[in-house]
Amino acid sequence: MLADYLDWITTSALPFWAARGFDRRTDRFHERLDPKGAPAVIPHRAMVQARQIFVFAHAAARGWAEDGADMAERAMAALLRDFASDDGDQTSFAFAIDPASGAVSAGQRDAYAHAFILFALAALYDLNGDPKLLDIAERVTRFIERRLTDTQHGGLFDALPAPTEKRQNPHMHLLEAYLFLAQAAPGHGYEERATALVALARRHFLRDGVLLEYFARDWSVTRPVWEPGHHFEWVWLLAEYGALTGERLPTEMDGLYRRATRQGMAGDGLLVDELAPDGRVLKPSRRVWPHSEAIKAAAVRGDTALAEAMAANLMRHFLGQPFAGGWIDHRAENGAPLVDYVPASTLYHLMLAASVAAKSFAAAPSLAKAVS
Repeated sequence: MLADYLDWITTSALPFWAARGFDRRTDRFHERLDPKGAPAVIPHRAMVQARQIFVFAHAAARGWAEDGADMAERAMAALLRDFASDDGDQTSFAFAIDPASGAVSAGQRDAYAHAFILFALAALYDLNGDPKLLDIAERVTRFIERRLTDTQHGGLFDALPAPTEKRQNPHMHLLEAYLFLAQAAPGHGYEERATALVALARRHFLRDGVLLEYFARDWSVTRPVWEPGHHFEWVWLLAEYGALTGERLPTEMDGLYRRATRQGMAGDGLLVDELAPDGRVLKPSRRVWPHSEAIKAAAVRGDTALAEAMAANLMRHFLGQPFAGGWIDHRAENGAPLVDYVPASTLYHLMLAASVAAKSFAAAPSLAKAVS
């Protein structure tokens, strides 16, 4: 099933989203498509633009998208044109704009979005080597460290204006961005920043072998919730961190992996959305992305059986619907679809899982397979 999954990515999903998911008049990616594959007219978020830039830059680098580089470069120029604001030696990005006018419709500065903007900059720099992208990444990093960082308690505020609650999720994706930047451009301080984030996660997110999600400013737990998908995501990130720095964290990785596989999986083999620390299922619905994150975690664990099972789950329950290059993003416990649209943001998870699988498992096709 891994081979089928990668074939779907390269011959169905990427060509479809290149053709139907990118507006060449504005050089922006569509936020979501309806069940017939037509774009929904809703605000364009900076986070989605950044994720799609990553998808097509990464696909181009792997030989999977013939015009991926052109789309990624044009979309990055549009992201800077439409969302960015400079303030001295810092650059920040509005949360969303109106798709018709290009005017800012939501001006808050979101930590999650800025993490993905750095991630997109890293992927595009890895593809084309443009030093201006590193300059922008440094400006965005200054904004994150000066404006989005809690100098009293540490970690990131979710957004500006700052809410009262903190989440682990933006920190996880900022770690991902720093790891990609450190690999693409060593010597710019990103490895040290990644080390600090891993230390923060070990200090605050991991509680008795569970990675918790929601905290007050002082890191007291506000909602005791964990997600199997994020457990798997952190397994892969910690493996990438270990490969970069030499600091291996087998105890944390083993605990996260065991908890996700033993408690996060329903009887039908699908991953549930949320659980309590004692293992009670809080949200039995199922989304696409945790299954792709499980493939990445299985890759670094050498667990071919789990990777094949998760690829089979994706192919059987989510992908190729409601059109060939799409997916049912969210299902209820009984299998009923919970959304009537296909969000572009999910392609990031699917693409990166495919890339990791292609490099890790002999059953997967070569990364050199180009899309015509």
